[in-house]
Amino acid sequence: MDLERSHSLRRLDGMHETLGKILDISDVKDLWRPLPVIRRHYGDEKVVAIDGGVRELELRDGSALIIARAIAVNNVGEQPVRDVAVRWVPVFAPVTKWVLMSLVESEVALRAIEGGNYGFLLLDGSLYAKITALIHELILTKGFLDLYYIPEVIRALESLYNLLERARELGVNVVFISKDSKLKIYKDYILFKAIKEIVLSDAPFVNVDKELIDILNRGIDWYSVVWIRNYRNKLISLAKNYNGAHRDLIRIGIRMSLSQSISDIMLLEELAKMQGVRKGLTRKLLIGAMDAYLNHKSLVNIENLLKFIRDRIEDSAGLRAVDSYGELNINDELERVRKVLINFPRILMTYIRLNESDTPMAVEIPYYDWPMFHHGVPWKLFYDKIDIEETLNLLMSMYRDPIHYNKLLWLAHEYANFSEDQFLEYAMMAVNRLKIPTKRRFGMAFSVDLNPSEYEQYQ
Repeated sequence: MDLERSHSLRRLDGMHETLGKILDISDVKDLWRPLPVIRRHYGDEKVVAIDGGVRELELRDGSALIIARAIAVNNVGEQPVRDVAVRWVPVFAPVTKWVLMSLVESEVALRAIEGGNYGFLLLDGSLYAKITALIHELILTKGFLDLYYIPEVIRALESLYNLLERARELGVNVVFISKDSKLKIYKDYILFKAIKEIVLSDAPFVNVDKELIDILNRGIDWYSVVWIRNYRNKLISLAKNYNGAHRDLIRIGIRMSLSQSISDIMLLEELAKMQGVRKGLTRKLLIGAMDAYLNHKSLVNIENLLKFIRDRIEDSAGLRAVDSYGELNINDELERVRKVLINFPRILMTYIRLNESDTPMAVEIPYYDWPMFHHGVPWKLFYDKIDIEETLNLLMSMYRDPIHYNKLLWLAHEYANFSEDQFLEYAMMAVNRLKIPTKRRFGMAFSVDLNPSEYEQYQ
């Protein structure tokens, strides 16, 4: 258990009694459900699992060598599918690493399901986190150098969407699994719903600010309002000035909702402990474009969002042209994004606890009936009628212990991560094709004596 999580759990333990009172007021007492009984013979389904790894070498001139690889392993003894992407980039920005790895993982997954006749595709990580992070990269300038790589972000976004669509066509069930999720989607719903109920219960005796109720409603529906300064300040003010009968509960509830060190996993783990749930799954939550920034800026309207994205594409085209890093057709790039945004599916999310000593694990499944940006359905909605028993049976049958939480994904992770020696091997092959100054800097960085004859041919 890492120090941050241990500290947060101690804080929750200290709030245990107050948290119990908060949750008693809300309607989340039945949030955890029992797991279905696992079928004894569930080994016939063909399953493939994907994971990736990435390393980079930054050079003194600001450029970098990035190497990402991914592997698809299966449970039927077929040859794994592998790929390695080597990119030299003229300027380094951290976004290039995870975008390249996302791209390689999607492409390997697509190749695997095209020829494998698989029933399930397992991917490591959060689908919601992936899609929202890519959209944020298209509208938020985290760093000036990120602008260089807008086309690569678009390719990663498009590749993820194409993978989901092809899996749908082939009848492959796609499942994203996140063992150490830091998401706060359930946390926001639980705490803001409880705070709202407490405030309304005190309403006959306390003046209730309509704007405050609106913020609490957005806290229930969005993710996450604490990122918006005005809303955050209003919540802090509520905690300080509330004089209703439940002021202590309000203060603790808002403190927990604002804390970025308390995640879904921690709150759900505490809730399971309070309810005596040793193994189970949470109610299923159907989520759309609930991101607080997109909603606050009216960017859940796709045309508004595309206007922001066009500006970023134009900026990228200008920078890349100066450095001769490839020309862009701005309209073509924008149409690629438009297609993805219009059609990207909603996400069905649940947390499962497969062992009483284990932490809850996030499970996300694309839900194709409703697009992510469709306004006719709430952005966040408990939707229990969707049957995911097949998926649960599969995950339960592939669980061994908290480390080997999924035998195939664990195996893919072991293969995908590469050591410094392996990175050096890949990098040396790539660097041999670069100019001498880069080769020399590479050799110095890794204390490697490159063959002097390699230099002489360039003299």
